[in-house]
Amino acid sequence: MDATTYIKMPSMTVWKFAERPNYVTHVDKIFPYSEVPYLGEFQLVKIPLQDSIPHVDYWGEGRIETDVGVRGFKNCYNVNHQYQLVSSGSDRDRKVPNRIPVHSYTNCDTSAYIKNDSVTTVTVAGPNIHNSSKDIARIVSRDGKVIVFGVTGESPQIEELKEELKKKSLLPSVNATLPSELQGLTQYDSHVSFLNPILLKEEFYKNVVNGNFELATEMAIVFADGGFSDVIKETVTRLIDSVPRNVMSLAYQLWHGGADNIVRNCFPSPFELIFNGDNVKIINKGYLQPLKLDVNLDSYKDRLAWGDNICECDSTRLSWKILPVWENGGVTFKIYSNEYNMYLKLDANVDNIGDRQVWGSTNSNESRHEYYLEPYLKNDVLVFFIINKRYRQGLKLDVSKDKYGDRLLWGHNGSVYNEYERFRWIISKF
Repeated sequence: MDATTYIKMPSMTVWKFAERPNYVTHVDKIFPYSEVPYLGEFQLVKIPLQDSIPHVDYWGEGRIETDVGVRGFKNCYNVNHQYQLVSSGSDRDRKVPNRIPVHSYTNCDTSAYIKNDSVTTVTVAGPNIHNSSKDIARIVSRDGKVIVFGVTGESPQIEELKEELKKKSLLPSVNATLPSELQGLTQYDSHVSFLNPILLKEEFYKNVVNGNFELATEMAIVFADGGFSDVIKETVTRLIDSVPRNVMSLAYQLWHGGADNIVRNCFPSPFELIFNGDNVKIINKGYLQPLKLDVNLDSYKDRLAWGDNICECDSTRLSWKILPVWENGGVTFKIYSNEYNMYLKLDANVDNIGDRQVWGSTNSNESRHEYYLEPYLKNDVLVFFIINKRYRQGLKLDVSKDKYGDRLLWGHNGSVYNEYERFRWIISKF
């Protein structure tokens, strides 16, 4: 995994008389071919003799510490040119520890030494991949991982490796958390991990939980392109339960990042209605009454919001759009009446129990016009808690009806996360 390029490779004679590898700093893997030239044309005993090989580093020279930084590892096999010597650091010009020889950079074939599908972890530095992609893919196990240091997801050096590892269902993740034994390589400030879907799923989940939506979006696209849409669906269900606001932000990033197909195919159907800007009904789960605005204006030209007594009514008063707003690293929503060109807001004043009436107004420039949508999935039915951004009050319908059977809409002074379904809302196509 180290920068091992010489202008001229050492000759066999120079290599032959070089000092032996440093097995004080490094763990001696007792590899019988470590100090032998390439013997690939012979029938050799291959490793592992049993179980698996924990770690192989391509073009590695062992642990090296210089003013540039730290690279390499103390306890792994190092695939390298048969006459390569350590290129820098305190062990410069010594033989490479635990070296598995290959004929050359352009002829990287370890099949005489390492069995197929036998290595748990493979590491390599991006600039030094050379022609080793096929060999890396050959030796890594299907439940293993490949870490490429010094590259990003767009680096051209890893394109061939991506294609080879895709055949083993190992998918790329940029700057995924490294296991402790691979940390501390200060010479590199980025890496791409190729992981099996099970490991990558957990990384995907953590990125959404931690608000790393850009990385999570990239990973979701990788899953979809690799044919692992089920992994996205499973993770979305888990995220709805644990971080409902964040799953809305993930959907926003996917939709506006050119991956709307993932939202359409892997998220519950209301997500598509919301982000596609479709006309929707917003129906109270407890009373099965859809939202509408009053036909009458008050003195401020605002309209009270109600739950209509007829759920199946096709009046355009029941038609809404839910408009996403991205700011400060997350998404909120404005709720827009198609009939009256108004936006829902909470009253600045409270009643005697701290609740706030909900109105429609023509302006939408205050935080009291914005809401968090929090999906909640129970018994395969998706509903939403709708929480006002400024006042942190969830929407509810009044327990009392007027003479028409309609109910006033309120912001609730208290927690809405309980068993009462009048705090929950269904979003369906109008």
